[in-house]
Amino acid sequence: MRFGRNDDTEPRVNLTPLIDVVFILLIFFMVSARFADERVLALELPPAAHAGATKEAHVDVRVTPGGGFEVAGESVAAEALVASLRAQRAQYPDRALRVRADRDARHGAVVRVFDAAAAAGFARVDVATRSQE
Repeated sequence: MRFGRNDDTEPRVNLTPLIDVVFILLIFFMVSARFADERVLALELPPAAHAGATKEAHVDVRVTPGGGFEVAGESVAAEALVASLRAQRAQYPDRALRVRADRDARHGAVVRVFDAAAAAGFARVDVATRSQE
């Protein structure tokens, strides 16, 4: 008398649930991943705790609330910003660029100054802040 199985086939592992789990994990990671093309500017930003007057000479760029620009005290159109910064860079090659933006200035105008500074060849860009006292 034989008890048990009568067939001589070997047991098989069903891979369908494993494949389903792998596909679900793949979909989860594809959906939750962030694909961003962010360009990073190498800037040395002064911390707000050290805000105040510095003894180091700078080339000053002001951004007005209306989005206008002033380089070294002279009004400059947005199209001439890079040329003006290149002239300042040629005149003062060792100076850093200091951006003084009004708190109501648009973010895009400040980014335009950073782009113009990179195009003009400034290696160091500081952002002027004031202390919270």
